[in-house]
Amino acid sequence: MSVTLAAQVHAEAIRRGGVWKARADECAALAVKWYGRRPCKAEDLQTVFGEIFRTDRT
Repeated sequence: MSVTLAAQVHAEAIRRGGVWKARADECAALAVKWYGRRPCKAEDLQTVFGEIFRTDRT
């Protein structure tokens, strides 16, 4: 079973907790919309997280 970008973002949202945990599904869907389904690694994943979890979106 391979991990999708949505699963990576969903797990990160839950790890961050608070409002992000409550919005985990929304964050995952946004990541797929912006970046597609393929999983990311290293710097690419950090870039995705940086855009999805920008603090001015809370």
